[in-house]
Amino acid sequence: MSSIFGAQAAARNDGQKAHQAAVTTSVEIASNLTLAIQREQDLAVSAGGFVIGNPNASLDQFQRWAGSTQVFERFPEIQGIAEVVMVPASQLSTFAAHVEDPSAGLNPSGQPFQVTPPGARPYYCFATLSQSRTSQPLTPVGTDLCDTVLGPGLMSTRDSGEGAYLPYGTGSSAEMVVGTPIYQGGVVPTTVQARQDAFIGWTGTEILPSMILADALRGQHGTEASVHYASGTESATFTAGAAPAGAQQSTIELHNGWSVQVYSLVGGSGVLGNPTVLAFLLGGILLSLLLALLVFVQGTSRSRAVLLVHERTDQLRHQALHDSLTGLPNRALILDRIGQMLARGRRQHTPVAVLFLDLDNFKDINDTLGHRAGDELLVGVGTRLGSALREGDTVGRLGGDEFVVLTEGASLASGAGIVADRILDVLSTPFEIADSDVPLAVTASIGCAEGDRSTPEELLQDADIALYQAKAAGKRRAVCFAPSMQKAVDDHRHLEVDLQGALLADQFFLEYQPTIDLSTGVFTGVEALIRWRRPERGVVQPDDFIPALESTGIIVPVGTWVLQEACRQGARWHEQGYRFTVSVNVSARQLERDRIIDDVHDALKTSGFDPGSLILELTETALMHDVEQTVTRLGLLKALGVRIAIDDFGTGYSSLAYLRQFPIDVLKIDRSFVSGISDTTESAALVHTLVQLGKVLGLETIAEGIETDDQRIRLADEQVDTGQGFLFARPLSVDDVDRLLGVPAGKSGASVTASSR
Repeated sequence: MSSIFGAQAAARNDGQKAHQAAVTTSVEIASNLTLAIQREQDLAVSAGGFVIGNPNASLDQFQRWAGSTQVFERFPEIQGIAEVVMVPASQLSTFAAHVEDPSAGLNPSGQPFQVTPPGARPYYCFATLSQSRTSQPLTPVGTDLCDTVLGPGLMSTRDSGEGAYLPYGTGSSAEMVVGTPIYQGGVVPTTVQARQDAFIGWTGTEILPSMILADALRGQHGTEASVHYASGTESATFTAGAAPAGAQQSTIELHNGWSVQVYSLVGGSGVLGNPTVLAFLLGGILLSLLLALLVFVQGTSRSRAVLLVHERTDQLRHQALHDSLTGLPNRALILDRIGQMLARGRRQHTPVAVLFLDLDNFKDINDTLGHRAGDELLVGVGTRLGSALREGDTVGRLGGDEFVVLTEGASLASGAGIVADRILDVLSTPFEIADSDVPLAVTASIGCAEGDRSTPEELLQDADIALYQAKAAGKRRAVCFAPSMQKAVDDHRHLEVDLQGALLADQFFLEYQPTIDLSTGVFTGVEALIRWRRPERGVVQPDDFIPALESTGIIVPVGTWVLQEACRQGARWHEQGYRFTVSVNVSARQLERDRIIDDVHDALKTSGFDPGSLILELTETALMHDVEQTVTRLGLLKALGVRIAIDDFGTGYSSLAYLRQFPIDVLKIDRSFVSGISDTTESAALVHTLVQLGKVLGLETIAEGIETDDQRIRLADEQVDTGQGFLFARPLSVDDVDRLLGVPAGKSGASVTASSR
């Protein structure tokens, strides 16, 4: 505005009419420039806020942010935007490995990371996150921007807290690069040292100044303006407008390498007729443009800090109410919307319902294809669910593979069951996932709850209870809540409460089921089986309480107790001269922790039990959870001298390739195959295959659940090594085992004798 006032003073004697025309023209140009700068300042604040709030953002996340912000639609002058980081030489190899890691998503082209130009330097400046108008990378991977003409300006901004603008490129491809320093917390520290310590990186923006000039001069005919930069061997010129023949040039030096040339006709009186005043006016306006750009990139700007706070507040508010992966409403927002839905239902007397959805066997996808594939699938499921709903209904994600659907009014004309069926149908089409060679078939279980409730939590909880029933009924189905379901939930809750104190109250005890050499009838060992004597309810069967132990995590301390008790009893039998094996079941929850190695070591050391006589039994599912860590832990357990068995073998999904990774000693053939060996050719063929697999891998085979002499004979003919089942003995107390040792089994001619080995 000072340029405008100066022009007015210089032209006052040239006539009031010309003066008013000049003022109008200058105000229009200045207003256009101010609007353009303010809009770009908003973008710079938003970009800085994204970088501060997402320090580990992927390229895909940054590009999604750029798309949601509509960078290129709102700012036609912007050609690209990027985050630039400074990498010390000591961290170069680590940074290169990170860029080349496909999971980081920073190198879509897959080109090897190579510093350009090559050479050893104290530090390097690389663009990591970027988006361009052409969708092409702003700079090739590995380009060191600090070794270009931009380098001195970028480093100056880090220490000064002020932004810098420099030309980049030559000829028609020349652009202006605006570098804005970013500091932790979004506020520029007050000292150089503090700025260096809090420095995160830069927001780099490539713009075409000619487009800003053209926009600012819109409607101003007969005028051309050029902004020129020259410093050393570097030069660039940006031009807008068109001057007619006979136009005269006026040049304004702006120092620091920049100058302005104005071309216009000279004639008449007033501002437009005085070449000196005209140059002063337009040159001042163009000077205001560059000064405004400088203000735009100054990190010390109070307004920038305030805008950044507002931007971060909006982001935090959105993050607090939405799922970060799918963008769907999260639990907090879902509960709020259920409350609104219930209020509308009471007021308008319309039906309402919540559908609680859980993907079946989603964990298997994470375990086999990885979490990135799982995340992609969850995003796809969220999109599919949205497509199955009517306008006004809501789909949200509660976490993991759990989604919730809110529906009301006309959507429930045929009942919640029809909505659930529609959801199951829309999920039935396999999903195309980048990390899977074949489409993934996905099923889901759905629990629904309809009608009014006193609180949103109550309606959601009833849907959750129904979901539990749906999964228990066989998955891929929908079940609606009934009051009778609450009793089952209450019983389960009481069960969990009682289990919490069962270990301290010494309510657990062990029984032991013998294993028999099928070729000789020799008693070879026992399997330790946990039992629970529940006060006032008697002995509880394992199937009734072990799942609760697993789900609550109590299985970990209880499993430790089982190891100690079984090893103690095994050592006692060894002292009596009966040197047979003792098998102990280890849960997946125990195997997830390194503590299992210490637990086994302590149990062996405290009891003095022979490690070679301890067999740890694990299911295929437990083995397949985090295969790499499982192999490591099993190796450490084997180093203690114990043996490893796969329990219920054949019922899981282990392939031969996976099986060979694990240091396994024993395969236990599941009872479901044993029970059918006399009746179906399929079971007989499976048993034969499993036994042969064991022989190829040099593993002992044990058949579970032998109940008839015919089964025993057939299994012996297949050369199964060891058998276990009611044919020989049920699980026994310690006293019963003591009485059995050395006594014939007395069943169908099979004998059981104690082994002294």
